[in-house]
Amino acid sequence: MTRHILISTDQTTSERWSDAFPSAPVFGAISAVPRPLEEGTIVWIHVPPTDQGAIDALAGSVRAFSPARLIVLSDTPSDDQALLMMERGAVGYCHSCAGARMLRQVAAVVGNQGLWVGDSLLRRMIRAYRAALPAAGIDLERLAPLSAREREVALAVSRGASNKEIARELKITERTVKAHLGAIFTKLGVRDRLHLALLLGRVR
Repeated sequence: MTRHILISTDQTTSERWSDAFPSAPVFGAISAVPRPLEEGTIVWIHVPPTDQGAIDALAGSVRAFSPARLIVLSDTPSDDQALLMMERGAVGYCHSCAGARMLRQVAAVVGNQGLWVGDSLLRRMIRAYRAALPAAGIDLERLAPLSAREREVALAVSRGASNKEIARELKITERTVKAHLGAIFTKLGVRDRLHLALLLGRVR
């Protein structure tokens, strides 16, 4: 069972987070977290705006909290800050105002060894990755388990398209896109959109 820990001194953030993970502990400082942490633990670190100290401390936290996985809650999320946090070892990054349902969704992806970042940054990462690959076709045999529509959705995701863009392109609803993605992830054994893009990149 996944154990969740929050590091934050902000009461509002703590209360919102506790709505998602009732009874999970909240600590006011990195040094207050008891160690060692068990594998499967997810540590959430709240980063207030312009708190360079918290940002700098993150790299050390990754080593100190290993094998726990770290998610950053930011008051002022941006693609640049997300990249900085990922460089320092975070595997999840989202707005500190995210609701309980979203926080649990982030936790599910990270708990399944996935990576969670904002949609705009994710699309940037996918497009940059695909642009760096040599021009070649995708081995469609790798997509054999998918239906024709699922294949279209998978290929669109691999290009860095958002759910809204895919829905508009294929003339379906965003809800239908999400349903197709769930089926795609299961059939291909991938964790998330980035994992899917990497898989399709490897079979080019």
